[in-house]
Amino acid sequence: MTGANILAKAGAAALSTSLLALLTAGAAFGQDLTPFNGVTAQGGPTAQMFPIFMAQEMGYYEDEGLDVTLNYSKGSSDAARQLAAGNVDWGIFSSAATMQTVQRGFPLKAIMQVYYPDTFDIVVPEESEVQSMADMAGLTIGLSDLAGGEVPMTRASIVSSGLVEGSDVRLVVAGEGDPTTVRSFEEGRIQAYAGAKRDLLLLPAQGLAIRSITPDVIAQFPGDALAVRLETYEADPELLAKFVRATLKGWSYGMTNPDEAFELLKTEYASASLGDNPVAAEFWALVQTYYTAPEAVELHGEFVPEAWEIYMEYLQLGEGEQKALAGPVDLSEVLTDDIVEAAWDGLELP
Repeated sequence: MTGANILAKAGAAALSTSLLALLTAGAAFGQDLTPFNGVTAQGGPTAQMFPIFMAQEMGYYEDEGLDVTLNYSKGSSDAARQLAAGNVDWGIFSSAATMQTVQRGFPLKAIMQVYYPDTFDIVVPEESEVQSMADMAGLTIGLSDLAGGEVPMTRASIVSSGLVEGSDVRLVVAGEGDPTTVRSFEEGRIQAYAGAKRDLLLLPAQGLAIRSITPDVIAQFPGDALAVRLETYEADPELLAKFVRATLKGWSYGMTNPDEAFELLKTEYASASLGDNPVAAEFWALVQTYYTAPEAVELHGEFVPEAWEIYMEYLQLGEGEQKALAGPVDLSEVLTDDIVEAAWDGLELP
C-alpha cells in the first residue's frame, strides 16, 4: 500500500471517528433539560432522600426532561426560608414549617406528602421511673438544637400533658444522639431526650436502652412534605407533575429493591452518613417506614388532611414561644393532591 493510500485511509478513519463523536455529543445535548433546584431540611446526604437519589441514579428525572439538584440546609425553618425567598424551586421540610411560613405571609403550596409519620420522638432510659410526659414535671428534656425540627412536637407534647415549659419542664441542648447525649443522661443533666428517630438509633448502640414517651396523639403528626411557592404551582403544574412522577418512580425503585438501593446509598449517595454508621441497616429499615403510607391513602403521596388539622391545633397551644402557630391557617388553600393525581395518571412503576 502506498503512503498516499495509507494517509487517505487514515484520514477517512479520522473523519469517521470525528463524525461519530459529533453525533454522540449531539444526542447527549439534543435534549434541553429544565433545571429544577430544591432544598431539604436535611443537613447533608442521607437515606431519607432516597427517592430523589434513586430517580437521579435511574435517569427518571432526565426522562421527564428535568435536571434536578438537591441542596441541604440547617433544618426545616431554614429550608422553608430558602424556598420562600426564591432561592430554590421546591423544598422538602416539616409540616410545621410549611404552616408557619404560610402564616407569615409567604404563600406556599404543599403538593406531596413525603414522609407519612413524624420523624421525631421523645425517649427516656428504659429503667427510668418516667412513664409518660405527665411524669416530666420538674425534669429536663434534651434537644439537638433549640431551633431543631423536634421542638414543635416537643412543646406540643408538654402542653398536651398539662405541663408548662420553663416552670415545669426545661429544654436544653444535649447532642444529637452522640456521646454528649449519653453523658447528659449519665450526669443527670437530662431525664428525657427529643430528637430525630435516626439519631435515637445511636443511643442503644452506645449501651443506653431507651423507650418512647411521646403521647399517642403527637405520634400521629404528619412528616415532611414537598412544597413549592404558589406562583410556581399556578404557573407550571405540568412541570410539577413531571417532577413528582419521576420521584414516585424513585420511591418505588427503592422500596421494591431495598438491597440494591441500600448499596447505592452506602457507597455513593449517602456514604458520609451511612458508610461507617454502626446502625446503617437499622436506619434504612426505619426510613422505609417513613415512606409507607397509611391504608387510607389510595395514591402514595396524597395527604391525610386530618393529621395536619390535629398538628395545627396543637401548634396553637401554649403561651409565648411555646405557641408555634399564632392562629389557624386555611389548609384547603395549602394542601393539594392534584399534582400527585396527575403524576399517577398512566404511571408505570419500575
